Amino acid sequence: MSNNYIIIADDSKIVKNIIKKALSENFQILEASNGKEVIDLINSNNNIIGILLDLNMPYYNGYYVLDYFRNNVLVDKIPIAIISGDDTKDTIKNIFNYKIVDILSKPFTQEQIKDITNKMINNI
Repeated sequence: MSNNYIIIADDSKIVKNIIKKALSENFQILEASNGKEVIDLINSNNNIIGILLDLNMPYYNGYYVLDYFRNNVLVDKIPIAIISGDDTKDTIKNIFNYKIVDILSKPFTQEQIKDITNKMINNI
């Protein structure tokens, strides 16, 4: 395993554990419970290869992180896939105004987690 990390950003310990279980065999995992932790992790680590980002988190939400990435020209350096329980048309439309890989809609399967992560790290 290399020193490349994937950030799982979700305020739900259950969601983080499900995703971590699906990915920890092939990736090193960093966890964040809010947007501030995500930003701190990317600013302190040059080996982030992707982020699975929940939109609804305390402190700084996922949209704040997406804006931060856009404003700091990080969108081409670190791919982001969105984790969301809200798959309404408006939310999906808003999310795709940002440069993201795809959306992982809750509830999801282990296979869907692996698929979106592979898509994210291969930047397809």
